[in-house]
Amino acid sequence: MYMLGMNPEMAIEQVGVALSEYIENNWSEVLHANRDELEALFPELEDATYGVYLDKLIPPAWQEFERCGFQSAEPDKEDDFVIAGCLNFRNSLEKAEWGTPGHEIRIFWIVLKNREEQRIGTLVLEFAHSHIQFDVPAKPKIIAMEETERREIVSRILQRKENR
Repeated sequence: MYMLGMNPEMAIEQVGVALSEYIENNWSEVLHANRDELEALFPELEDATYGVYLDKLIPPAWQEFERCGFQSAEPDKEDDFVIAGCLNFRNSLEKAEWGTPGHEIRIFWIVLKNREEQRIGTLVLEFAHSHIQFDVPAKPKIIAMEETERREIVSRILQRKENR
């Protein structure tokens, strides 16, 4: 498995590039290695099956982030649903018009802080998936942005989607 080249002084853009490279090098391999299990789970778990996939893909990268002192700037609440150790369902959006049947898009975001407790920006994960059958029709996409306030993050995400 390809790992990230991380260091604690990285800016949000550099962190985004490192995570993008990690996903580029691992998403398909993790999907292929676990496809039979995930397809068998889909009839029972439906959309939650994608959380199982992300639980297999993201944690090695997130652990590397944490080793470098990066962490989520927003503490989890008791009733939060967190996928892959870092993707808080509360910080996600899905809109039917962003994709097509069989190629829906869910967007998660994580506001990152560094080891000095400074918010450095936000990582956005754009995740294509199907509600019809288990399928990840496109590589997950990472976008790095400097915004750290929820309203600004959502506004920028919606703006990106409108410009598609």
